[in-house]
Order: sequence, then structure tokens, then C-alpha cells
Amino acid sequence: MIDSVANKTGDTLVVICYHIHGQYAIPEAQEREEYYNTGFNVPFAVFDGTDAVFEQSPANYDSVYKEHYLLARTKTPYFNLYIDSAFTQGSQAGFDLKVVTADTIPAGEVKAFIAVTEDSLQGSYTTFYRVCRALYEFPVELEYPDSLTQHFEFNHNIPASKLRATVFVQNTGTKEIMQTITTKFEEVK
Repeated sequence: MIDSVANKTGDTLVVICYHIHGQYAIPEAQEREEYYNTGFNVPFAVFDGTDAVFEQSPANYDSVYKEHYLLARTKTPYFNLYIDSAFTQGSQAGFDLKVVTADTIPAGEVKAFIAVTEDSLQGSYTTFYRVCRALYEFPVELEYPDSLTQHFEFNHNIPASKLRATVFVQNTGTKEIMQTITTKFEEVK
């Protein structure tokens, strides 16, 4: 799908799937749907936090989503994010995050979110990827040229091969995603 476009540009496409009903639903997913308040009652995509898109036909996903993806690429990031030492051992996982300001930050409340996701979950008709299983947040109170380094640990029950974490920084007033990064975890025995 749209991954092929991202690969051609050298980007990493970050996708988080929030399930608000069924066995993969979590309270934070419902909160995110209410936050975006799109009015859609069907699955939809939100590009860069501000551009909600619904396309009914999977045959049109590439052409419709490509346009929104390319538009999102034109925005200059406000932060550079780095993840190091991502590990999982049993039900414990952790990583080091470094947030570096890359530009003057516009006014507004800025938060970082950590979405713990799981791949390859079976649905009724399809396999789900990047399903959000937990969502954590913390304020980012930085000014250019500040930086922040923080270590995160969390508990989970996800097989190491399916465990991912995505960090995204968002202006909660405008809903704009200001930067994002994703990581897999190395299993430590």
C-alpha cells in the first residue's frame, strides 16, 4: 500500500491503529477518537494529526492516501527524535528517548505520546498491524535549542517479535503531529 511510496522517499511511515470496539479496544483509543472528533463512524485515517480522511474502497487507498502523505512530507519538523537501547525482557520493556528541538516551537500545549503497539493480530476478516495496546503521555516543555533525554520502562504481554513503540510529539491545541519515530525491541534473555 502506501508503504511503497514511503520506501521510495526514504521515509519511515508511522501508523497507529486505535480500536474502539471489540477485543483490541482500550480506553485511550476512545479518548483519541473523541479528541479528533471527525464525525466518522467507520475506520478512517488521520494524516499528521490534522487531516482526517475516509476512503471506502480499498482499491483507492493508494491514490487517496498518497496525496495526503505527500502533503504531510512538506512540513518542516519542529523536533528531532532519537530512540536508543530498546529492549524487552519477559514482560518488561524499555528504551531511551532523546527529543531535540529543531526550530522555534509555536505556542500551545505540546505533549509526547508513546503508543505501545502489537503486530499481526487476527481479526474477523483480516490481520491487524500496529494495534495500540497502551498509550502514555507526558508534557514537552522545551524551547529552541533545548533537548530532553528520558528513559521509559513499561510492562506488557506482547511477544517480542510483535512489539513496537511509536513516539509522537503533538500540539494538543492544533492537533498537529510535530514529529514521530518508531522502534522495534531487542529481546534480552
